[in-house]
Formats: sequence, structure tokens, C-alpha cells
Amino acid sequence: MKRSSLLVTTLLLAICSPTRAVVTDFFNSSQSYSLFQSGATFDTISSEGYLFTYTRDKLFTGGLGGGPIGRPVMIDWPAGLEAQAVTTGPTTGPATFTIKRVDGSVFDLPAFTAKLFGNTAATGAAIEIMPLLNGQDGFADPLTFDVTGYAGNSFTYNTTTPLFLGNTSTLRGFDTYNMTLFVDFGLTDVQLNGLVVPEPGTATFVIAGAALLGFSRRRRPSPWHRQEAEA
Repeated sequence: MKRSSLLVTTLLLAICSPTRAVVTDFFNSSQSYSLFQSGATFDTISSEGYLFTYTRDKLFTGGLGGGPIGRPVMIDWPAGLEAQAVTTGPTTGPATFTIKRVDGSVFDLPAFTAKLFGNTAATGAAIEIMPLLNGQDGFADPLTFDVTGYAGNSFTYNTTTPLFLGNTSTLRGFDTYNMTLFVDFGLTDVQLNGLVVPEPGTATFVIAGAALLGFSRRRRPSPWHRQEAEA
């Protein structure tokens, strides 16, 4: 293959290379994270290109008067993350996780493991997951995942989960996933599958290299011109 043809092929592959799906398995100690945002009843952290927003009962006073003391956190990075039901403040509500990508693109949620920090056995309970795309609900009703049990129990769901419990295989191609439960719960394992596109700088680098090679080829005299000069 001529060098020019090879160059064109390489350039096209660099610019037009297809995106690839990468599964990221949270949580482990090798993954770094940073606080992205914090509010009166929530925190958001950023890790591996994803944003995790989870509710915190920070305004809880303990019934003793005085200022807020918040409630203790039962699990934290890298063992997992905890969402707390918000019991005090202008807006109360269930324990909630919201998962997005930093770049806003779509991704899949093929598996997760949730751990209870409150008892649900007496009433029965389900984690409700509502996926969103461009701010619109993905389904008429949220998907439900049974978590009936006691504090400390864990529940794992993945794409082999029977349909009557809800199936994470339907959690594909959305840009946001909201997970709610009326009692505190944690995520101790989450698999997220997102598309990774080539970095813009990669294509720029290849184009610059192509231009430089083309310039050097134009500057290089042909063998016929070299022979003529030597004569």
C-alpha cells in the first residue's frame, strides 16, 4: 500500500472510529471521586464520568432542639453510597439516587445491588426506578424491584432478573435514572454501561500529523530531480 493511501486510511479510522461501550462497575477503592455539588438535603459526587446525586437528612435535629445535626451515614465511598429519607425541612421525601453522566449522554443500568438501612418486612417495599430521556419519563410507571426485608439485607438485580420483579434489561438508552425507596438504602454495587467516543484531541493530532507528512512529501525532491541535479 502506498504511504499516501495508508495515511488516508489511518486518518479515516481515527476520525470515524465507532464509539465503544464500556461497563464501569462501582464501587471500589481504585476509583477516585470528587464532590461536584452539595445542598441542604443532597450531595452530588463525580466519578469515572458519572454523577451520583443522593439525598441526605442534613436538617435533622434529633428532637433535642438547636441547630441541625443530620443523621449518621451508614455507608460511604468506596464501600458504596447511601441515600437517606429526608424527614426535616421545607421539602421531605423518600431516599433517592439520581445517576447521570457528566457529558449528559445516554447509558445503560444493567445491574445493581441495594442494601437496606431500615426495615421493610412489615409493609413490603420496592425500589422504584424511573429512567428519563431529555427530561421525559421513560415509562408510564416506574419499574419496581422488591426489597422486602430487614436492615442489613442486600438485594441484587441484573439482566437475568425475572420480569415479574422488573428487569434491568429495560434500563437502556436513557440519560438519567432516578431510584427511590421510602427508607434509607445504599448502593453497594452498580454497573453502568456508557458509550465512549474518541477524544477530540485524537483526531486533531492525527490531522496535524497528516498535514506535516504531506508537507514533507512536497518538500522532498523526486528521484528524477535528484539524478538531474547530480548530473
